[in-house]
Amino acid sequence: MKNIIALALAATLAAPAFAASDFYIGTDVGQTRIHEEGVKVKSTGINVYGGYQLTPSVAFEAGYRNLGSDTVQGVKIKGSAVQASALFLAPLSTDFSLFGRLGVNRVELKASAAGNSIKDSETKAFFGIGGRYALNQQVGLRVEFQKPHSDVKVFSAGIDFRF
Repeated sequence: MKNIIALALAATLAAPAFAASDFYIGTDVGQTRIHEEGVKVKSTGINVYGGYQLTPSVAFEAGYRNLGSDTVQGVKIKGSAVQASALFLAPLSTDFSLFGRLGVNRVELKASAAGNSIKDSETKAFFGIGGRYALNQQVGLRVEFQKPHSDVKVFSAGIDFRF
């Protein structure tokens, strides 16, 4: 009986550490610009991510970003990135916060033309800055600029859902 009471007490005390609104998932859509070795690519990409907000000013996220695709001079170019990062939030009000992002990602670029293809991937640090507006306790809107690679820039807008 003492073990059950101790377990119930521990679960009650631990519950705030895993509050319902600390975990979240989201998606965004944005403009990707790749400028590599004189080739300029503009495309629309999409991102899906999940995260955990550890404190009001620190969160951790992981996601997959499709950087989009484009055809330049007969060469089809596609890009993607798998990302893990820490967000550092500055709440300006109860509804609005700014954030900075530091993380690591694996960027993969593929180019194909006339049946031939090449693939290049690289693991690099990346950063981002943005803002989030909470529509309510469960739903928020985000805008962000990310630099996942020295040759890649992403401007995006999206939505997240906390549970």
